[in-house]
Amino acid sequence: MRKSKDIGSRIAFAGVGAAISIVFIVLGYFFSYVSLSCTVLTSVGILLPLSKGYYKEAVLAAVVAGVVGFFIVNIKIIPYAMASGAYVVLTIFLQLKFSDKTWKILLTYILKLGYSSLVFWICYSLISVIVVDVKKITFLQTFSPVALYLIFNVVFCLAFLLYDFLLLKGYEFVKERIKNIGRR
Repeated sequence: MRKSKDIGSRIAFAGVGAAISIVFIVLGYFFSYVSLSCTVLTSVGILLPLSKGYYKEAVLAAVVAGVVGFFIVNIKIIPYAMASGAYVVLTIFLQLKFSDKTWKILLTYILKLGYSSLVFWICYSLISVIVVDVKKITFLQTFSPVALYLIFNVVFCLAFLLYDFLLLKGYEFVKERIKNIGRR
C-alpha cells in the first residue's frame, strides 16, 4: 500500500507541475507582451516535482508540458523547450550533484554559458526571435554584424546566468514551501 501511495504522490506532483507549466505556456502565447515572463514562469511547474527530489517525474512533467504546449501553441513552444523543461531539471540536478567542489561548479557554469550561447544562436539565426532595428539605435550602427552578434550574445548570456541564479533561488523557495506536502 505504501508503494502505490508514493507512486501516486509522485505522479500527482508531475501532473500539477505540467499543468502549471502549460498554463504559463498558453498565457505567454495569448498575451505576447508578457511572453518572456511566462516563459520564465513555466519553470515553476517543473520545480514542483524537483522540490521533492522526484527527478523522473520532473522530466515527465517537462515532456508532457512540451508536447501539450506544442499542440496548443505550435512552433512558439521553442522558448519553453530551450529555457525551461529539461534545462530546469538538468540545472537543479547539476547544482545538487556538483555543489561541493569549486572546479565542478566552474565546469557547470562553463556548460551553462555554452548552452546559452547555443540558445542565442538558435534564436538569432533560425527563428529570428531577436529583432533589433539598428537604424533606430544610432550607436549600434557603428558596429559590424559580427560585433553586434557578439555584443548581443554576451548580453544574452548574462541574462541567462541571471535566469539561472533566479531559477536556483526559486528552487530553494519552492522546496521550502512544499516540504510538508506529500510523502517522500
